Amino acid sequence: MILLHRITSFGIALVALFSFVLLLEGFTHPLLVVLLCTIFCGLLLARLLNVQVRTFQFWHLFGTPMLFLLSSFGLFFLLESVSIKWVLAGLVTVFLLLFVEHVFNFIHLPSKYQPFTLEYLSQLLHVLSVFFLATLGFGLRLFLHAPLWLLCLAFFLVLTFIMYGTLFASKVDALKARPYALATALLITELFAVISFLPTGFYTNAAFLALGVYVLLGLSRADALHKLSREVLRRYLTIFVFLGAVIALTSQWI
Repeated sequence: MILLHRITSFGIALVALFSFVLLLEGFTHPLLVVLLCTIFCGLLLARLLNVQVRTFQFWHLFGTPMLFLLSSFGLFFLLESVSIKWVLAGLVTVFLLLFVEHVFNFIHLPSKYQPFTLEYLSQLLHVLSVFFLATLGFGLRLFLHAPLWLLCLAFFLVLTFIMYGTLFASKVDALKARPYALATALLITELFAVISFLPTGFYTNAAFLALGVYVLLGLSRADALHKLSREVLRRYLTIFVFLGAVIALTSQWI
């Protein structure tokens, strides 16, 4: 039994990589590939987590990699360069393998699990997922004139899950985590709505939003854990100003 759990991470990575190959080669309908990939990866991951659907730990460890995988397909369809698509497929596969491998250790071999590994990996995947989803959202807004309120609603729901999951992984009390998650998700959703009016491309807008999510995620987590200090605030503000300037100066403004 443990052997089957042990190879689950490789199975999920192979399914994801094979799906990207099918999309790149155009062997079948893209939506069918995404659907089958979601079903197979979801079943394998749920089995690894012992299908404990009544616990938020299950939904956090299940939802984080699945959201990352599904959001990466959104960016994949918008990319024009085949070489960049291959790079994206490789990165997504590696990050999935890494995350699920640590999930295996956390659930089935706790003696080999390194403390806080999943916490930091979750935060990384969440920020990347926001970038992927934001790229798709801004792209839908630009090309298909998707209603802004509908995109904001979708982002609010996703961001609430991301914020609550991050605080949950940091061992913040549930009653305290909920208002933090809702307030931060609302703030980031408002940021998404504001950024959508900038005269920049959707990749640039997504990068701005992902940066904002990273900063607010870190500050909210630090404040909830009573670790927010001037030094921590200064560090996050420095990162925000520096990377924000880099994004702004290297972007093409319409």
